[in-house]
Amino acid sequence: MFPVIEHIDDVLPHIAGDNGIYVSRYATHDTIGYGHHLDETFNSAMRRECRGLKFDKSGRLMAPPFHKFFNLGERERVEEIDWSRPHRVLEKLDGSMIHPALVDGGMVFMTRKGITAQAIEAGSHATESVRALARDRLAAGRTAIFEFTSPHNRIVIGYDRPALTLLAIRDNLTGTYTGFEEMQEMAGHFGVAVVRSHTVDGPTETLLNGVRGLADIEGYVVAFDDGHRLKLKTQHYALRHKTLAGLALEKNALECVVNDAIDDVVPLLPPMAAERLLLYQSRIQTGISRLEAQVAERLETLRGADRGTQARIINETLDKRLRPVAFKALDGKGARNAILDILRSATHSQTRIDAVRDLFAMSWDGEDFEIQDG
Repeated sequence: MFPVIEHIDDVLPHIAGDNGIYVSRYATHDTIGYGHHLDETFNSAMRRECRGLKFDKSGRLMAPPFHKFFNLGERERVEEIDWSRPHRVLEKLDGSMIHPALVDGGMVFMTRKGITAQAIEAGSHATESVRALARDRLAAGRTAIFEFTSPHNRIVIGYDRPALTLLAIRDNLTGTYTGFEEMQEMAGHFGVAVVRSHTVDGPTETLLNGVRGLADIEGYVVAFDDGHRLKLKTQHYALRHKTLAGLALEKNALECVVNDAIDDVVPLLPPMAAERLLLYQSRIQTGISRLEAQVAERLETLRGADRGTQARIINETLDKRLRPVAFKALDGKGARNAILDILRSATHSQTRIDAVRDLFAMSWDGEDFEIQDG
């Protein structure tokens, strides 16, 4: 079912062209992953493997994370699926996918993107049991895949303490997934936590139909014994996930501020994300008030002057971006609304935001809102 991958050259011919898949080269390894998702990005089995494949500098495959699998209904409708095929329903955890790899003879932990801050944090919480299992499987030519959850790595669902939970084990050459019972037995031997498998009373379709309305859980993964997988997220999670992911782009955060929609968005966010958004709003509002006062102060000095004199002094003394604001204020249209128009225009692109960033002392760390998708 999965393509055999031994070397980076096995993959490169399948990803040529502009299809959203790219090669990232680092000092110790190379990664093949996707940066954006087009219709054709995952239209072949080989491309579906391109979710963080890791290769050493000689081109040899080091580790295969999960292949790309889709939401239920995204590629297959419920009625089109053969539910009689052996499968399990696994809880979908809400954290970051983590896997080990050998780099220069030592084991490191990586996310889909490589040795990231999240990977380093996950490694700091990896118990000796987790490390022992990971090393054992690497020695056997297999990659253990974990989910790292933590109060400090919260996406949407909160967790009480940092933990790495075993999700799957893949053969590095064939991509085959270890059977759940075998994986569970192996995890028990090493004392490692395994993702929960849910008992299904009645047809799986019935269970899945009831999932969407649940809260406090991301959803489920249906793992077929042949390696095929599907995911189903609850409506509660999907709404919050979409909101959080959208805020990775500053223009969306700014749009929330300008449209006075923060109160509607904050309840959908984890506490730390909500705090960052509120701070962003506060800084912008402070900037608006400061600029409004600056324009008002300048116009006060021009009270009683003729329009020609007013125009000359405004053009000579005010930042060119604020000149339209001053002229509108002279015409009785209100400086605050004119300042908000600057921000509304800025929401159209990051370039426009950067052009007025200093005016409002804005700063936005979109990486804090990026989501590692399984």
